[in-house]
Amino acid sequence: MVEKTEPEENERTYPVWPRIIAMFASFAVVAVVFTAVALLSPPPVVPQPELPHIIFILADDLGWNDVSFHGSPQIPTPNIDALAASGVILNNYYTHPQCTPSRGALMSGKYANRLGLHHGDLRPAEASGLPLNIAILPEYLKKMGYKSHIIGKWHLGYHRKRYLPTRRGFDSFFGFLNDNIDYYDYTCFYEEITSPEMKNVSLAIDAADENYISPPTSDAKISGNVKTLFGIDLWENEEVVRDFRGEYATNVFTDKALDVIDEHNVTKPLFLFVSHAASQAGNKFFPLQSPSELYERNNHIKESDRRTYAGMVEALDDSVGRIFDALSQKDMLKKSIIVISSDNGGAAEPGSGSNWPFRGTKFSLWEGGVRSVGVVWSPLLNLEKPRVSMQLMHITDWLPTFYSAAGGDVDDLGDIDGINMWSVLKDDEKSSPREEVLLNVDPISGIGGLRIGDMKILVSDYPVEGSDWYGPSGLEDSNVTDSFDDWVWKNGSFVKDILVETGQWLLSENDVWRQEAMIICGENFLPVSGKCDFTNGPCLYNITDDPCEYKNIASLYPKVVENMLNRLRDLNATSLPVQTKELDPLGDPVCHNFAHVPWMDEEDFDCPLS
Repeated sequence: MVEKTEPEENERTYPVWPRIIAMFASFAVVAVVFTAVALLSPPPVVPQPELPHIIFILADDLGWNDVSFHGSPQIPTPNIDALAASGVILNNYYTHPQCTPSRGALMSGKYANRLGLHHGDLRPAEASGLPLNIAILPEYLKKMGYKSHIIGKWHLGYHRKRYLPTRRGFDSFFGFLNDNIDYYDYTCFYEEITSPEMKNVSLAIDAADENYISPPTSDAKISGNVKTLFGIDLWENEEVVRDFRGEYATNVFTDKALDVIDEHNVTKPLFLFVSHAASQAGNKFFPLQSPSELYERNNHIKESDRRTYAGMVEALDDSVGRIFDALSQKDMLKKSIIVISSDNGGAAEPGSGSNWPFRGTKFSLWEGGVRSVGVVWSPLLNLEKPRVSMQLMHITDWLPTFYSAAGGDVDDLGDIDGINMWSVLKDDEKSSPREEVLLNVDPISGIGGLRIGDMKILVSDYPVEGSDWYGPSGLEDSNVTDSFDDWVWKNGSFVKDILVETGQWLLSENDVWRQEAMIICGENFLPVSGKCDFTNGPCLYNITDDPCEYKNIASLYPKVVENMLNRLRDLNATSLPVQTKELDPLGDPVCHNFAHVPWMDEEDFDCPLS
C-alpha cells in the first residue's frame, strides 16, 4: 500500500492555466515584433543580371577592301583583324549607301525611307533631321540604366538644339555635326552647285507598262547658284569649341573615348558610340590627311592618294587598339560587346577607298556601296573559334540586338524594321530571321534596290554612275612574303596581345581563317546580253552565286522580277516625304561667327546675308 505523502514546506503548487496563457502571450509578443521588423525593413535585394557594355565603333566610308581580314595585302589592320580572328566577321551585312541614311537607321532601327532621310546626306544649313517623334537607341538604353556617350560624327540634324545628340539620349557629345571636317582645323567646307530647278522624278520601272513605283512627291525647288558654306564644326556637348586646332582628329576622338572609359563607373552599363571621321575625305581643298609617320609606314603603296588613305585607315585601327586596351585596364572586357562597322562602302572619289572585288562605290546600290565591313567581338558570344557569318543582317538590326542582349523585350521597340540577331550571332547553325533588305528607295534620284533571299533587284530611271568595279585590288602593292597573319601582326597589336594574355585568343591556325572571309569572283567575261542596262528595265542578280554582280538575269526570271517589284512598291508606300530642303541662308556660318550652329534657336546674330 502506497502511502500519500504531503508536500514539503518549501514546495509550492501552481495552477496550470495561468502558465499556458503566459506562454501564448509570449509567442504573440514575439510574432508582433517580427512582423513589425519585417514591415519596417527594406525588401531583400534581388541580384540583377549585369548589363553588357556596348562599344560601337563606326567607321566612315571604310571600304570592303580597306581591311586586311578580307584578304587585301595592302593596308594592314592588326587590331581590327585580331577582333575578327576571335569574333564574328559579318560577311552578309548591309547598310544604306550614304552616311545620314545609315546613321538614322542605326539609331532608330528603321529604314531610311521611314525617316524621310532616303534621298541622301543632310547638308549644312538644311533644316532637316532625325524625326523627334521617334525614340532612338540611347534613349532606350537610358531607361535600362545605361550611361551613353557619343564621340565624333553626328550628321542627323542640328538646325534646332532639340536635334542635338545631347537632347536625344546621349549624356555627352564631343565631335562634329555635319558630314565631314578637316582633320586638323575642324572646319567644315561645303559647296553646292545647284541646277535651275529640281524636278520631281518618279521611280519608273519599265519592265512592263504597269511595272512602276509611284513615289511620295516632293515640292522642293532649288534656284540656280553656287552656295559655299565654311565654318568651325567642333562641339563639346552644346558648346562650340573654337580654340582647338592642330591635333589629328582620329587621335583626338580616341583620346576622348579613353577619357570616357577612364571616368566611367564600371558598376553601371556603358554605351560608347565612337563615330569616327575616318576614313572619309575631309574638305575638298585637302581631302586626304594622314599623320606623316603613318604615311611613311605605308611606303610599299605607290599611288600617293591611296598611301595617304592607308595612313587614315591605320589611324582608325590604332584607335580600335587603344580603346580595347582601355577597356581591358578597367576590367570591362569580360562583359563588353564591341562592334566595328562602316556606314557604307568606300568612296573611290574624292577618297581613295576600295570595295574590290565588289561592283560600285559609296552612293550606289551595287554591293560595293551597301555591303559593308562588320565585326562583332564579345565574351558573351561564348565562341570556341572565330567564324564568318553569312547570315543576312542590316544596320537597323543593331537596335533590337543590343536591346535584347541587355535583357530588354524587343516588343518594347514598336514598329521597327530591325530584327533581333543576338541569338544568331551566338550560333552559326541558326538561319537568319531576316529574309529581305531594303537597300534604298529614292523618289528624287529615281533609284531603288531590294534584296530578298539570294536575289537582288535594282531599278533606276537613268544610267547609274559609279557602276564599275573599282580597285585597287591591293595585289599590285603587296609586300606579303610568307604568312599573311605574320605580315599583319608583325608590328604588334594591342588587341591580339591582350587576347593572348587573357586566354581569349581563339585562332589555332594561321592564315586559313581569312580564306572564308574573302570574296573571289574571277574575271568578268560575260557577253553584252548579261550586262545591266537600266533603259531596258530592272536588273536582277543572284547575289549568293554572283556577289560581284557580273550577270543580269532579269530576262531569265520575269516572275521573280515582278514579285520583287511589287514588294519594292509596298516598302516604298511606307515612306515619309523626303526631308530634303533648300539651304537656309540664315544657317550660313558667316552669320554665326564662322561656326555651324543650331541657327533657328539663335536670337541675336549679325548676318550680312539677311
